[in-house]
Amino acid sequence: MTHLRFLFALMLVFCPGSTRAEMVPVIALTEEGSAWRVHVEATFAAQPRQIWSVLTDCGRATAFVPHLASCRIIEKDQAALWDVRENIANPPFLPRIRTIVRSEYQSPRLFTYKLVSGDMRRSEGSWTLVPKAGGTQVTYLALIEPALPAPGFLVSSAIKADLPEMFRRLNDLSLAQAQRP
Repeated sequence: MTHLRFLFALMLVFCPGSTRAEMVPVIALTEEGSAWRVHVEATFAAQPRQIWSVLTDCGRATAFVPHLASCRIIEKDQAALWDVRENIANPPFLPRIRTIVRSEYQSPRLFTYKLVSGDMRRSEGSWTLVPKAGGTQVTYLALIEPALPAPGFLVSSAIKADLPEMFRRLNDLSLAQAQRP
């Protein structure tokens, strides 16, 4: 696993599309039967509140989550402690995926979500934002299990391709958020 992390980090640093060499996510991916456990960490230059405002904004989710076609809040609590969202994704070579997830918030540090219904067997996870000198440690944990049988190499390839892009986009949008008055 360490070997894969090192290769991923090198790819991100030397990839021509990489705009922020200082924000290199470390990715661990573990297959558990037909499910995948995901652990991603990176240091962002933005502060937790700036990242939080992008991360929890359903309207901007399509700007940083690869293949996400829409995000719609179905129900929410007045105190902004939770909401229920419908997400529609159009991944390459697969049918459209619709999920309904319940998200819970402890602003601006912890965002958890869990599948309520939809086209996945399991989809749950969390985003943790921890302030540190000069920025924020961002950790994403997830357990993903597709409803349809899919070859493991295809699922892992898609996850490995999408996560660095998602972190890069989230970082860029968070830095842009920091520029706003």
